[in-house]
Amino acid sequence: MDHASIESFLRDLGSYQLEGYRKLQRGDFQVKEDASYGLSVVTEYDVESERKVRAFLDERFPGDSFLGEESGNVRRDAERYWILDPIDGTSNFTQGIAYWGPTLCFWDARGPAAGWIHMPAVGELFSARRGEGAYLDGARIHGSSVTAYNDLTTVATTSRLHRRMRLAVPSKHRILGSLVVNLAYLASGTFAAVYCRGNVWDIAAGVLIAREAGAIVECRPGLETVQLSAIEPGASPSIAVHGRANAALPGLECYMIPVEAPPESR
Repeated sequence: MDHASIESFLRDLGSYQLEGYRKLQRGDFQVKEDASYGLSVVTEYDVESERKVRAFLDERFPGDSFLGEESGNVRRDAERYWILDPIDGTSNFTQGIAYWGPTLCFWDARGPAAGWIHMPAVGELFSARRGEGAYLDGARIHGSSVTAYNDLTTVATTSRLHRRMRLAVPSKHRILGSLVVNLAYLASGTFAAVYCRGNVWDIAAGVLIAREAGAIVECRPGLETVQLSAIEPGASPSIAVHGRANAALPGLECYMIPVEAPPESR
């Protein structure tokens, strides 16, 4: 597998997406509904980016399977899967917020084997191969070495967490609007801990990159237990991800307190 050509392709794809990001007008997207996550948006750049990635992979790996957020499951070899979210953080993409980008994972019989996260608007490309460490633009990265939360540490969660939980961690809190950005910045040491929930295409590459950077990442259900060939459109399992920089740091789950639902929603 030529990793350099994959990274070059992703940078080119990012340039295409960046043009759209700069010229997209409000209303240039469609609203879709997911049974697990509610309303979200999709743009022509999501759909066309997925088409471009499929064409690239079909040319180089014609016998491999493909699972994409927009086009579904192309079943070929069950032990060689490419998993894609063409733009994670599409809401950010449509609202002029810089944290978004494509994420691609190669999955073999043992689970995630290689992964990439590209953030075109901030010019960063994260990557990892199983057993070989994690990298940001070719330089090795590691998770934070902090062992306790305080006002100098930062954690990240998701935009809907406040509906169900109160986060009582004694740390700064960020919501950047992209699961892959959370996991990438856990890997680079920016975030001490993260919580997110997503589909397998949202998290597969990010979980590998964070783990290869030394972070502790727990998935429920376990990521490697997901049967990719069984996933149907709109029926991907919802996976909760709890990540922390190292084994000495407590997980965010210790600080997530359920909130009582308002009377009208009961």
